[in-house]
Amino acid sequence: MNKKISTRVGIVTGLSILAFILFLRNISIAENSPIIFLQFVLLLIGIVVSCILLYRFYADIQFVDAFTHCIKTTITALLIVMIGYSILFVIFSRNQPFSSYTLLLMKTIFAYSLSGLFSSFFTSLIFNTFTKNKA
Repeated sequence: MNKKISTRVGIVTGLSILAFILFLRNISIAENSPIIFLQFVLLLIGIVVSCILLYRFYADIQFVDAFTHCIKTTITALLIVMIGYSILFVIFSRNQPFSSYTLLLMKTIFAYSLSGLFSSFFTSLIFNTFTKNKA
């Protein structure tokens, strides 16, 4: 399987999530606004696109292969978002203690890992169910 698909889609997904986060920071939205959860929709869209590309270029993919491919996409996006959050924290939050940075990274890892795991599982399951070759 081509590993470049998951990496490229993960990078684009991570960068689009970071752009969305910067957009939210500039419009000064409330912390508990439901618009904030659109970043997880962007992650889901990235995983779906990655799965579509996988099934488009490779025939007869098993569920486990698709699931690991989608997890690789999630991990790549998560790494990009963590690096971006780190840079944004250094730039915008100079007066805050380091413990708030640690808490921010823990929340990010937990939220994106859980969302990415569920998105990867269900996306792989759906594509594996509906795109099986009926020989």
